[in-house]
Amino acid sequence: MHYQGHDFPSDLAGIELVVHCGSCVHNRREMLSRILKCRRAGVPITNYGLTIAYSLGIFQRALEPFPAALAVYAELRR
Repeated sequence: MHYQGHDFPSDLAGIELVVHCGSCVHNRREMLSRILKCRRAGVPITNYGLTIAYSLGIFQRALEPFPAALAVYAELRR
């Protein structure tokens, strides 16, 4: 599925992962609302940058400025 602008689905059933843009056209409140909606539905959400970093094999390096996130990633890899 593909959505753009303010067309974020109200029902996330059947969606396994949300890959979101950097949200330059949304305000903080709207983005946090989308993250909360995904969390409540049990749907993981990420952004294009992290998705690209993972696909290029540089995900761990991309997380280095965020030690807590890097620790969670390292724990998940065990």
